[in-house]
Amino acid sequence: MTRSLALAIALLTTSVNAAEGVSSREYAARRQLVASAIGPRSILVMFSAQPARRNGSVEWPYRQNDNLYYLTGNTQPDSALVLLPGEPATSEVLFARERNPQQERWSGRIPSAEELRAGTGIATIAGADGLNGFIAAVLEGRSWSPAGRPLSFADPIAPSFSEAVRRGEAEVWLLMERRPPLDGDLPPVLEYAGRLRARYPEIRFRDATPVLRGLREVKTAAELELMRRAIDITGDAQLAAMRLAMTATNEKQIDDAIDRAYREGGACCWGFPSIVAAGANATTLHYHANDAVIRRGDLVLTDIGADYQGYTADVTRTYPAGGRFTAEQRAVHDAVFRAQEEVIRIARAGNTWRELSDKAHQVLGEELLELGLITRNEPEQVRMYFFHGIGHHVGLQVHDTGRYQQLRPGMVIAIEPGIYVRKDDVLASPTYAKLGEEEKSRVAGALERYNGIGVRIEDNVLVTGGAPEHLSRKAPRSAADIEKFMNGARVSSPAP
Repeated sequence: MTRSLALAIALLTTSVNAAEGVSSREYAARRQLVASAIGPRSILVMFSAQPARRNGSVEWPYRQNDNLYYLTGNTQPDSALVLLPGEPATSEVLFARERNPQQERWSGRIPSAEELRAGTGIATIAGADGLNGFIAAVLEGRSWSPAGRPLSFADPIAPSFSEAVRRGEAEVWLLMERRPPLDGDLPPVLEYAGRLRARYPEIRFRDATPVLRGLREVKTAAELELMRRAIDITGDAQLAAMRLAMTATNEKQIDDAIDRAYREGGACCWGFPSIVAAGANATTLHYHANDAVIRRGDLVLTDIGADYQGYTADVTRTYPAGGRFTAEQRAVHDAVFRAQEEVIRIARAGNTWRELSDKAHQVLGEELLELGLITRNEPEQVRMYFFHGIGHHVGLQVHDTGRYQQLRPGMVIAIEPGIYVRKDDVLASPTYAKLGEEEKSRVAGALERYNGIGVRIEDNVLVTGGAPEHLSRKAPRSAADIEKFMNGARVSSPAP
């Protein structure tokens, strides 16, 4: 990323009134950053997401392509954004569905061109079926009209780009983030690139994914306002889950309470399917059945995130269904809590994701050694119980796009250490097999004591120019605070 682009991001991050949410002015500023990055001899074409079919004639609720949403705020399917940085008269065009009463009575109202202009800040709005004609006119140096009618003897729609085509310098930028294996089927965007290349072999093709990745990993003031709201709603859902865990007899009851808290808080839905895992289910990283029996001696792990205006949170808590940790449960929870505290402390601008990961493995190794679950503080042994990454970017996606290198101010990240004791897996692992007989005996004894305990604590943190800001403090994290809250909730609950 160039220095000028980095400066533009910083200005955008601090200059928007966060109380307004994401304004059309900010969307326009984001598009200008992209235009500056790809240069005047380029055209960028970005497509909306395709509706996803659930089964038969039933579709999942529509979710816009994150990058198109990031640049326009447009939530409509059958849309496409075109940027032509070198063409002042036609620098950006949004192709979208036109009003259609016959269609609208089946699937709802379609925004008008005037509404799309106001929401996106894009002056030129054209019908979705005009995209191919526009692209052909640009690449072939012809005229074009939003109405689709040919214009005799009119000037080319993109004269500067046409000259770049003539000189062999023109570039078409597409979002080609997902590359399938060589023997796999091509995604639609790569098929589109192939069709263009067959017709216009003189054009060079570029992937715009790194440009968007660099922009999106640093959140603007308006984005942070939306994320704080998503995280706050998620905290309320965690509190609701903890209260209900005192009496719930099935994971599904807690799952339902979480969804209810989302709706009551103003979220549209979840940002990812909730994980509600009781007992040994908490040792499965991506457990999604959410329908097992809860026993009062169980731990309950809830990994959840509300979606608020497209932005999601990602917060995990692990707590005792009976309101009190056993000695073994508390020992594991304290170990994970200490590791998370240590990692959050160094989540500062300038530090790297590798440093965060190394710190987590070091502290978890010390704790696992104390618990007797390993014999030496070595990454190979630690990975028997902590087998995922320390964290990720959070934003429009729960695992948001970004480069996992150096932390920068404005990043929102999730930090999620965990310990998952799965006795049979450890005993069958090559790492355990390499231990000496006396070491195996010691670890086997600890496995009997802690088997089936799974603990993960996950929080969302804002990287700043100084100390990290802990955004998800609403739900208690430490064992003492969890017990205090849960038993306070028991006392304050009305009698049946």
